Amino acid sequence: MKKLFLILAVLLISVAAALWFHDQTGYVLVHVNGMSVQASLFLAVGALLAGGLALYFLLRLLWALWRGPRDVRGWWRRRRQLVARTRLLRGMRRLAEGDSRGAEQDLARAAPNSETPLIHYLGAAMAAHREGAAPRRDQYLAMADQANPEARLAVGLVQAQLHMEDGQYETGFATLNLLQEQWPRQGRILELLALCCERLGEWDRLLEILPVVQRHARLPQERLRLLERKAARGALEQAAAALDQERLRRSWARLPRAICQDDAVLEAYVDGLLLCDASSDEAERLLRKALGRAWDTRWLQGLVRLAPRNPSALLSTVEGWLKQHPEDPLLLLVAGKLSLRASLWGQARSFLEAAEQRGAPAEASYLLASLLERLGEEAQACRHYRRGLEAGVGLEPLAELEQVHRETAVSA
Repeated sequence: MKKLFLILAVLLISVAAALWFHDQTGYVLVHVNGMSVQASLFLAVGALLAGGLALYFLLRLLWALWRGPRDVRGWWRRRRQLVARTRLLRGMRRLAEGDSRGAEQDLARAAPNSETPLIHYLGAAMAAHREGAAPRRDQYLAMADQANPEARLAVGLVQAQLHMEDGQYETGFATLNLLQEQWPRQGRILELLALCCERLGEWDRLLEILPVVQRHARLPQERLRLLERKAARGALEQAAAALDQERLRRSWARLPRAICQDDAVLEAYVDGLLLCDASSDEAERLLRKALGRAWDTRWLQGLVRLAPRNPSALLSTVEGWLKQHPEDPLLLLVAGKLSLRASLWGQARSFLEAAEQRGAPAEASYLLASLLERLGEEAQACRHYRRGLEAGVGLEPLAELEQVHRETAVSA
């Protein structure tokens, strides 16, 4: 509507100007170097306007010719960017639909002409990963890093995650450690690093980063508690497997007080102490304390493995517990072993017979048979040996049992 009014206004003004010029009787005279040109005022004004328009269009033409190559290049660049955007959308759609091969082709080919090559290369890397083409995947990730160095964190996270999906946790672990040095409190790095530590059994490293993980990673509290418990147990078990008592004590000392109260963690530490030194005073103290807190089979099994330096003192405590738990087969076995170590043969025989009758492990039968054999009761000894073998103790005695036998023989 505005354009219509403008056109009508121009027409009216033109008509008014034409009528005005028509009524004018004046003329225009131009004299140059002896030459004179005379024209009416209307014709002169028209010539000036026509010349002005011609000059304007000539200048526009010259400007267009001068800018032509640059405009063509700009048009061609915009055209290629439009094609790149089209291929980006199509590639991401194919990637979502599961057409990894087509997605990789679309994304990779259009990346050099795209305004966002990082997205192209990351998408192509994911597509190549799904195709199982690890070399192409790593090449695309390197190109993504070169295309946008500021996105190094994003590229590194994608690289680590793809390696982990491939089961290459060692490579992912190395990548995440490098990233964590640069971004020590980045939540996603910490989450993936904790997962790598769990899968690789890097329990010391997991214990090191757990305080930061708890503050900055978005992991559920239950998951964090499980990780802390697994890391604590794993570190203790690794130290025990290496028979390194000092390392075991250092691992225990750096654990938070709360996790040290966990029964599973405490059990791992006690087992490690007994594995390194069956006569550990600390293991005995912890087992006494644990049994005083809660009567549990796991602590009794620890006492069965214990070889205290002062069996008589512990035997007194065990006899006190027997008044409260007279039918406990493991406690009877412990009492029998301690009596053997204290050279109390009759008492040892009574405890071991009671333990055997109440379904104690085959070790009770073996110890009882050994004691009877040394006391000269071979027939009874054979019967208990047979019972122990039937219960599955095996043909070769345990090293600890052999030690008890040697001590019994010396005392006899």
